[in-house]
Amino acid sequence: MELLKNGISSGKSIPVWLRIAIPTITSMILFCIVLFLVHMPAVREAMIDQKKDSMRYMTQVATSMLGHIRAQEREGLISTKEAKKRGSEILYSLRFGPQNKDYFWITDYTPRMVMHPYRPELDGKDLKNFVDLKGNRLFENMRDITEKNGEGYVKYYWQWKDKPGTEYAKLSFVKRFEPWGWIIGTGLYLEDVDAEVEAQNRTLVMLTLAILAVILLLSVYSIVQSRKAGELLEETEALFEGVFKNSFQMVGVLSPEGVVWMVNQTALDLVDVAADEIIGEYCWDTPWWDHSVAIQSRLKEFIKNSAHGEISHDVATHFDTSGNKVTVDFSIKPVFNAGGEVLFLILEGHDITALKKAEKQLAISEAMFKGVFDQSMQFMGVLSIDGTLLEANAAALALWRVEGEEVLGKPFWEGPWWQEPKALIPMLQDGIRRAADGQTIRRQIATRPAEGEVRYIDFSLKPALGVQGNILYLIAEGRDITELKMVQDQLRDLNAELEDKVEERTSELRESLDRLENAQNQLIQSEKMAALGDLVAGVAHEINTPIGISVTSISYMEERLNGIVGKINNGELRKSDLDKFMSIAQEATSSSMVNLHRAAELIGNFKQVAVDQTSGHRRKINLHAYLDEILLSLRSKYKRTQHKINIFCPDDLVLNTWPGAFMQIFSNLIINSLIHGFDGVEAGNISIRAEVAADYVQLGYSDDGKGMSSENVAKIFEPFFTTRRGRGGTGLGMSIVYNLVTSRLGGSISCTSVAGEGTAFIIKLPLDIVAE
Repeated sequence: MELLKNGISSGKSIPVWLRIAIPTITSMILFCIVLFLVHMPAVREAMIDQKKDSMRYMTQVATSMLGHIRAQEREGLISTKEAKKRGSEILYSLRFGPQNKDYFWITDYTPRMVMHPYRPELDGKDLKNFVDLKGNRLFENMRDITEKNGEGYVKYYWQWKDKPGTEYAKLSFVKRFEPWGWIIGTGLYLEDVDAEVEAQNRTLVMLTLAILAVILLLSVYSIVQSRKAGELLEETEALFEGVFKNSFQMVGVLSPEGVVWMVNQTALDLVDVAADEIIGEYCWDTPWWDHSVAIQSRLKEFIKNSAHGEISHDVATHFDTSGNKVTVDFSIKPVFNAGGEVLFLILEGHDITALKKAEKQLAISEAMFKGVFDQSMQFMGVLSIDGTLLEANAAALALWRVEGEEVLGKPFWEGPWWQEPKALIPMLQDGIRRAADGQTIRRQIATRPAEGEVRYIDFSLKPALGVQGNILYLIAEGRDITELKMVQDQLRDLNAELEDKVEERTSELRESLDRLENAQNQLIQSEKMAALGDLVAGVAHEINTPIGISVTSISYMEERLNGIVGKINNGELRKSDLDKFMSIAQEATSSSMVNLHRAAELIGNFKQVAVDQTSGHRRKINLHAYLDEILLSLRSKYKRTQHKINIFCPDDLVLNTWPGAFMQIFSNLIINSLIHGFDGVEAGNISIRAEVAADYVQLGYSDDGKGMSSENVAKIFEPFFTTRRGRGGTGLGMSIVYNLVTSRLGGSISCTSVAGEGTAFIIKLPLDIVAE
């Protein structure tokens, strides 16, 4: 016991309580400095940054709403005036923030107030000279910062919420909405931020004071406890002795000669003796060993060896107080001083009775595994990492009719399973190397047993891992799949036969499809020629009128001319007769010239449109003028109705494209509206719009006719779909339109319609057709 006492230092230069108090107080001071001089000033900046992010996000939400309305405007669903009105109303109603008093306002680039929810007197007012109480031209600042960056923050003074006459510092975020020339803004009062920061800091200070109080109490408690540390140090030896005695292992301290100096309670309980009966006795004479002279002799030899510095280890059998057999794994270890001399010996014993029982159970489990291993219908083997066959089950041995001693302990690839064909050997050697690296290998192999037919084996190699993840050995498994292989071969032959039949049937279907495509092309061509013939009839009707008027005028003038000639021949011509004839001749000639020019114009337009429709050549056209020519060619279809067709197209929009495609597209759309959309409608309206967007040309066609159901809209572009089956409708018109837009013009077309509310088509074409 003196050895333990000699190891404890008794003097300390600084008291323990003081060594605890100094760092504790220093830490509290540093904590207060960081809190009050670093953290609290940063709270306001962090709060303002958070509010800025919130304002930016809410403004982005507002501009997204305006963008949605702008999209409706661009699609022609609402006018610009209506779109701006809706956008202003939406922002006027938006409220957010803790008290739901944060809002948005709108100015234009002038700047002029478009809308302010709390200052309606500013709406429409010029804000160039508007200043806050510090003289800041805040709205000009907003315009300048958004002109430079598109968005930004502005600080100024403004009326306190909805209380006129009171102004506080305010920070606002403003963002441009370019399509309408608006500046969208929202803001926060810095007074609110300061109040929120003050509340957070107040809470933080109270929490800090509470934490410091707890730390102070703990520190006082630690200092008080440290004063007792000296007293506790004197009890250290007793504590170590308690741990020693109460260890679950059997521990004893012996002199180099083998005399028992100390022994713990666990060892005493094994043989039910008191410590004073053991202390001072030679270890081999104690009750643990007196039941066997052989064990006593071994123990003497172990103690002698340990006294010379060796460690001894053995397993001995004891009997407890109930007579139960106890197996103990014990060891004797020397303890040296600084000079290398053996001071004493430590005798330790571990009760391994349960371990021995586990080993017995493991042997039983191994026997069970062996039984399952040998009875398995699969071929199984256990290999070492280098490929040596350690075990092979009965199924593997029986298939090739070999005995275990013929193959066990030899390289696996030398076994009879791999000798035919020889190419299996290098494959197996490579698989063993890869499995030894941790991979799982699986192959399907064909092998031939001695004097047998070819057998197909589904073979695998898997590494078996230990507790620490290291590879202990390799597991080889094989399953006879010969019958499965035969079934697969039969199935493959059947599939090949089916594929031939499918190919034959596919060829027949392909021929039928070709015939259908040819028929469709013929129908489409017929539809085009029918449209051209319809156009010819309409133009012929239009030409008949001016030519008829011209013929009538000339005939009348010829009749009067004959009358003048008769009077000249009879000498009856008077000046009044000649003047009257001259007047009639001028009027008839003028009328004939006007109507003949009209007929020539109609023929010229028809000629160009007909050439465009049939030739398919690409050329430059003024879109507005060409649409007028198309309407002129179709005028006979609607001139005796109250229907109106309006064109909204820039006068300078020139396209380098295929005019015939445009003629065919708009002819079909207009005729469809006249026949289907305005069926039963006395006065309908058709609108054709054209505009150039950022990356495409958009053409909009709409009518206010009776519309279609959603089912018909879904089928509108399908070939041969028509609602006038049996009344002259072929169902190819809109299919031709779709093909012309997507194939010839390289664009896209979509249709929207609601029953009773009309139909609209949106055609988007590539921007590169716009001529420079």
